[in-house]
Amino acid sequence: MNGYNFTDRVRKVLQIAREEATRLHHEYVGTEHILLGILGEGHGVASAALANLNIGSEEITTTIYETVKKGTYSAAGPDLPYTSRAKTVLELAMTEARELNHKYIGTEHLFLGVIREEKGVGAQALRRAGITLEIARAEVIGILSQVDQFAGRQQEDPDEVDQRFKTAVALVELHRQRFGAYPDSLDDLKFVGASDRRTLVQGLRYEKLPDGYALDVVAQKVRLRYPPDFWRGLGIRRTNVDRSSGA
Repeated sequence: MNGYNFTDRVRKVLQIAREEATRLHHEYVGTEHILLGILGEGHGVASAALANLNIGSEEITTTIYETVKKGTYSAAGPDLPYTSRAKTVLELAMTEARELNHKYIGTEHLFLGVIREEKGVGAQALRRAGITLEIARAEVIGILSQVDQFAGRQQEDPDEVDQRFKTAVALVELHRQRFGAYPDSLDDLKFVGASDRRTLVQGLRYEKLPDGYALDVVAQKVRLRYPPDFWRGLGIRRTNVDRSSGA
C-alpha cells in the first residue's frame, strides 16, 4: 500500500473479517466485518482503546448483528471482495497512519478508518456506542504515547532489550518445536504470562513468514549485535539486529 505495511495484527483482523463474512453467508467483506475482525483480534491498540473507553465488544457485536442479517451465499474459497466502503476504510487507515507519521498500518489506523468512513455499518455501530472520531483518535494517541515512552526506556537499557530479544527467539523456537509451526503472532506464544507477553509485544515487532519469521527491535537506537553462531539453526529470515561478528 504505497510504502505502508500491514502489521501481523491487521492481517489477523482481515482474516477474521473474511471468516465473519463467510460465517454470515455474505458474499462480500464490509465495514461491519472489519469491525468484527478488530473485536475478534482482541489485543491491538484498537482493542485497548475500546477497553479504555469502557466499550464492550458484546455491545458493538450485538448492534452489528441487529443491523445485518445472515445471507444465503456459500463461499467457494477464502477470498471475498471488499465493498467500496470497506476499501475506503483501508484508504482512510493509510491516511490516518500518514497523519500520525507512521510507516505501518496497525489496528489503531484501521479502527480510526472505520469511524472516519462515517456511513458504513461499522461506523454506525461505533457511533451508536458513543464513539466519535475525535474521542477515538485522542484515546489512540494516548495509548501510542505510552508505548513510545516504553520504547524510550528500552533505548536507555540495552541489556534489557538484549534479554527481551533472546527470550522472544527462544519462545518462538520452542513454539515451533512443540506445535510444528511458528506462531502467527507473539500473542499466540504459549508458556508466557500475560504481563510478560505484553512486554514482548511492546518491545519487539514479529511477523510470521512462509519460511520462518521476522523479528525486529522496536527500540531501534539500541544496537544489538550477535555473532554468526548465534543465528545458526534459527528460523529468523529478517531482522534489524546486526548479524555481523560480535565485538
